Amino acid sequence: MITILLTGASGFVGGHVARRLADRPEFRLRCLVRTLRSDPLPASVEWIRGDLNQAATLEAALQGVQIVVHAAAITADRKEPYRGAYEQVNRMGTENLMGAATRAGIERVVLMSGLGTRQAPKGTYMATRWGMEEAVRQSGIPNVILQPSVLFGAGAPFVAALARLARRSPVLPLLGGGAVRFQPLWIEDLVTCVVGCLGDQAPLGRALTIGGAEHLTFREVLDEICSALHVRRLLVPLPLGAARLQATVMTAVMPRPPLTPAALELFSFDNATELDSVERAFGFKARGFREHVREHGLA
Repeated sequence: MITILLTGASGFVGGHVARRLADRPEFRLRCLVRTLRSDPLPASVEWIRGDLNQAATLEAALQGVQIVVHAAAITADRKEPYRGAYEQVNRMGTENLMGAATRAGIERVVLMSGLGTRQAPKGTYMATRWGMEEAVRQSGIPNVILQPSVLFGAGAPFVAALARLARRSPVLPLLGGGAVRFQPLWIEDLVTCVVGCLGDQAPLGRALTIGGAEHLTFREVLDEICSALHVRRLLVPLPLGAARLQATVMTAVMPRPPLTPAALELFSFDNATELDSVERAFGFKARGFREHVREHGLA
C-alpha cells in the first residue's frame, strides 16, 4: 500500500483530492493540517498537525510516506493575510517541505500549480508560484507539476466569486476588455489527473498545462454565469490599470475583496492551452464548462 501525504486538504483542490483518495484501497492517506479536524472522511484517513513554515513539524508527517501531493498555497483569489504571506507560504513553505521530503527519502512529488506560471519580478504573486515549482524541480525528487486553467465545479472560487458579483451588481466589469481566454477545467477531472500521477504510468519530470474542453473569453464566461442565474447584466469594459486601482482599494478595506491585485495577474495572458491537453496526458476527455453549467448549474 502506498502512503500519501496530502497538503492543503482543507482547501478547495486539496479537499476534493482527499475525498477521492480516501475511497481508494491502494492508498493510505495522511493529511497535513495546521489545526486537527474531524472531516467526514473514512476513519482510515490520518490527520496530522504540521505547518509548512515550521520545518520541524514536517519530519514526523513524512515518516513512512512514499508520495507527497502538495496542494497547499495561498491562491490569487485570496487576500494576502499579511505582507509577504504569498512568498512565505507558497515559495518558502514549499522549500521547507521539499527539504524535509528529501531527507525523508520521498519517492515522488505531485505539485498543484497553475497555467501560465513563469518567472516574474520579485514581489508579484506569479513569482511566488514560480518559486513553488522551482523548489520542487530543484529538490531532485521525481515529480509531476500540474498547471491547470481556472477551475469549475462544486465550490470553485473563480466561478463562485463571479456568481456572487452577478447576483448583487447590475453592472459587471469586463477586465481587460473581456477578451482574455480561459479554458475552465472541472475539479473532478483535475482530481482524476492527480490520481493519474500516482501510478506507474505517471508523466514524471514534466510540467503539464491542462484545461477543459473549450476556450472561452472572459466575456463568454460571464455570459454563461448570468444565463445560469437567469439574470441580465450590463457588461462594461474595464482597463487593467483601473482594475488594479480598484483591487488595491478593495483589498485594503475589505476582509474578502471580490478582486485582488494577485488575481489580476491572471488577466495579463491567455489562461488556455491545447484543447486535447488532458486526453494526451491522461487518456480521457475533459468536461466542458458550458455543458456542465447547462446540465448542473453553477454547483
